[in-house]
Amino acid sequence: MLIDFQNKKIFAISDTHGKHRDIIVPNADIIIHCGDVCSDGNMEEIIDFFSWFENLDIKNKIFVAGNHDLIFDLEPNVAKNLIPNNVILLENSSVIIDGIKFFSLAVRPYVNLDYKLEKDIDVLITHGSPFGILDEGIGCKILMDIVTEINPKLHIFGHIHSCSNNKEIHNNIQFFNTCISY
Repeated sequence: MLIDFQNKKIFAISDTHGKHRDIIVPNADIIIHCGDVCSDGNMEEIIDFFSWFENLDIKNKIFVAGNHDLIFDLEPNVAKNLIPNNVILLENSSVIIDGIKFFSLAVRPYVNLDYKLEKDIDVLITHGSPFGILDEGIGCKILMDIVTEINPKLHIFGHIHSCSNNKEIHNNIQFFNTCISY
């Protein structure tokens, strides 16, 4: 999903489940993958994804792990060593790119309660969806409370495949479900 935000083109995707090489990647300033690069935690799929991701002709690359990317929960130190130098792993942290503050919470698909919120967030990135927004009624209620509290301009997420490539606006926040539909 290509998103125009503050004169930047953000290409946001999620839930590629090993099919990342089938994606036609448009010209963008920033690419964000919101998790589930593999189907079942398969290490070969994860390594292949990062090989593909790091070689994309996009300067700024952000990655957030999903619930199928099991190594990020089971062996976080091993997982962090898989991240290429030109890829930013965001997890309960933020980064500012071209004046835009991106913040990610580990939501796989529910919030890990060990987090610290930041202020003045432009773009919130999670894997799981907030309750009541493009979620088939199974999103995270705690995440919805957090979104309401921090009031980002954009919330980019995935996880709920049936709501893929959809956008909604609530309380001046733009919500994007970036699941790739095949």
